[in-house]
Amino acid sequence: MKVFSRLPRIHIAVYGAYLVAALLITWPLLTVFSTRFIGHPFGDTYEYAGLIWWMKHAVQTGAPLFFQPLLAYPDGLSAAYLWSIPLQSFPAWFFALVMSLPAAFNLSILLTLALNGWSMFFLVSYLTRNRAAAFVSGLVFMAYPTFQGQLAAGHIGLLQQWAVPLLIYALLRLRESGERRWMIYGALFFVASLLGSSLNLIYVLFPVMAALIVSLLFRREWASLRRTILTIILGGLGSLIFLIPVLLEGAASPIRLSEGGTVAFSADLLAVVSPSFQNPLFSAIDYPHQVLGVDPFEKMAYVGIAAGLLALLALWRRPKARGWLLLALFAWILSLGPILKILDTPAHRVIEGYDTLVTLPWIAAQNLPLLNISRTPARFNFTVALAVAIMAGYGVSVLWDGIGHWRRTARYQPRLQWVVVILISALVLYEYPFFWTNGLPGMPTLPGSVPQPIADLAGQTNVRAVFDIPWDHLLTDKEAMFLQTGHEHPLLAGHIARRTPVDPAKLSLLQGTLDPALLNAAGADVVILHKQWDDAEGKTESFTRAKLGDPFYEDDDYAAFNVPKTDSTPVFTSVLSRDGVVTDHSDSYIYTPKPGWVMLTQTLDADWRLATLTVNGKQVYRWTVSGSTPVQAPLFLPQAGYYTVTLALEPPCPTIASPALSCNSLKVSDVLLGDLIPVEDTKSTVFANGLTLNAGYVDYREGGLSVWLDWFFDSARTETDIRFVHVLDADGKLVAQDDHTLGAQAAGGGWAESVSISLPTNLSAGSYKVYVGWYTYPDTTPFTILSDSTDAQNAQNGVLEIGTFSIS
Repeated sequence: MKVFSRLPRIHIAVYGAYLVAALLITWPLLTVFSTRFIGHPFGDTYEYAGLIWWMKHAVQTGAPLFFQPLLAYPDGLSAAYLWSIPLQSFPAWFFALVMSLPAAFNLSILLTLALNGWSMFFLVSYLTRNRAAAFVSGLVFMAYPTFQGQLAAGHIGLLQQWAVPLLIYALLRLRESGERRWMIYGALFFVASLLGSSLNLIYVLFPVMAALIVSLLFRREWASLRRTILTIILGGLGSLIFLIPVLLEGAASPIRLSEGGTVAFSADLLAVVSPSFQNPLFSAIDYPHQVLGVDPFEKMAYVGIAAGLLALLALWRRPKARGWLLLALFAWILSLGPILKILDTPAHRVIEGYDTLVTLPWIAAQNLPLLNISRTPARFNFTVALAVAIMAGYGVSVLWDGIGHWRRTARYQPRLQWVVVILISALVLYEYPFFWTNGLPGMPTLPGSVPQPIADLAGQTNVRAVFDIPWDHLLTDKEAMFLQTGHEHPLLAGHIARRTPVDPAKLSLLQGTLDPALLNAAGADVVILHKQWDDAEGKTESFTRAKLGDPFYEDDDYAAFNVPKTDSTPVFTSVLSRDGVVTDHSDSYIYTPKPGWVMLTQTLDADWRLATLTVNGKQVYRWTVSGSTPVQAPLFLPQAGYYTVTLALEPPCPTIASPALSCNSLKVSDVLLGDLIPVEDTKSTVFANGLTLNAGYVDYREGGLSVWLDWFFDSARTETDIRFVHVLDADGKLVAQDDHTLGAQAAGGGWAESVSISLPTNLSAGSYKVYVGWYTYPDTTPFTILSDSTDAQNAQNGVLEIGTFSIS
């Protein structure tokens, strides 16, 4: 009690009032507080709940806090990213030590919402010197629809906005007094504003700091400008200890994990005037359905009648409020993203007869350093919410002062002032909630308990890992992390942020075959089918039952299967993409139990389009396709394991909004993968001048010779670099050859080829050797072989024997 006695009672009372408001906004959460999580089924609540559980579990068991061994079995995942955003999991994991996980998660959110309101109250109390006005500002800020969208999505980290008003307060006090202590406070609040989500640097700090700096430049307050910039630099340096893990992991993240959606997650032009279509006040209005769509979480930006009118009043009567309008407009324009959307449809204009989209400033800004890590421009509405809340506070102060000067009602003046404030607060709390059920706020919630038979797996030591399918549905992976809080076993997939980094070839082949031998080799002893994310026809469920038998547990959401035990070893397996039309890329997957070669054949059909083939991201083939083109692509698989073979169109077809336009796509047919040809010796051969032959294979059939070669280029190649294949008889006489350039090749790239060599029809019976090498035209001296070789003379001469064949 001594701690609380030192705090001004008014702040404790205000924080308590905001807690009550948070309960109203999140109703009916209070009625299921300990048994259900706040959040929508399409959101990330289960993902964050799983990460919070891990932090609690690690503290209790002494496991590493920033490495997650129970994800991506058997390798585990680095969880250093969680260090960069500690407020995403704290204090929830601390609460979870003494209460249920749903209760801990929900309590953390309620406390955060109230803290957001209090921090705005603190700032606006300073700006207006009016606590009633400040109270309404805090209410507008904490209840703003943008917060509710992130709340429903379960984005507990993004809700941590309380440090931003305190940062602004510190910078304003620094400008006012010049005292160094405010510089220190400002730097600390700068750091704190990023501890829930490092993306706040883009969506909130960038527009707020930019507006403040421009304001000081415009006013020529050079001393304040220097102090402000120094505070930002100190805050940035202090943030590096948290941001560096994000930057390092982002740099090492595979390109396939990059997320798009910049246009989809941009705000609609009408979003700021689009209330909830579920709200009884606005249910008769049609256009919000189109603006917000079926996935409204990132798109909510409604200013509101009460807050909007108060802001207009403030702009009319309070000149100090006008600077906040400029901040709101700046952030609002950025929130619209790169392309203007109206009614969730890109806007078009015709320029000199050409139909084009209406672009906005973010299309250029999104590619700037740091800003290019963002993909959700609609989140700039956090800054809009901040500015609107401040302007609403100024508006209330105008009303408060106006009533105070209305002398005829001096007797009832205080009561009338508070009646107006209460009515405004009630209107804000009634018009802002998005989710409604039966005339009452109806914030969605999710089940908070794992089905008991699945939770009972926690005591079974014979379970090595769990495989959740369909793995490629993002919500499956999130639910899998929630189920893990019950069964406590490793997951084959799982993720720290957004989607699993586990090799899609591995997961796709395991799911596509459900081969017990392959599953056993991967350590998957239990398969859990997430039925609601299965295909509409239930094909995955039927296939799973056929391969694994009856589930040991089943309900409306899940079916859990034991994987049959087998002593069989996995065999060569593939799941081929048979897409009829490729507009971007298509993936095929291969598992091989040993190194070897495999022949991929297919027919490509396009109108002068470039197509590439990559194996695990390394380009091995490139074709310019004109008309129907049969192609053969021998693929070298250097070790046992999983491989992704990607056929891609370069450049890919763009997203075309006009029905009058079409893309010159790539048609694929007759896809076939041959049997594995094992290779015993997988040692590569290094040539001088930056060339490596990974493997070679000689395929002789009566009437023809095919030589398969897999190259890697340590240094770039030019048109004058010639690769030769020579066939010599037993006397060392040249009987056939193929000397060709492979064209310009970039350093670090690869190239695989099938060289068809026509043999003379009069070849005599006997043994023949096949040699390969390189030279640079017009000098025909072969490149020296640098690798150890049993044939020292040929290595010195730059010719490598890769195989023999016999003619009988």
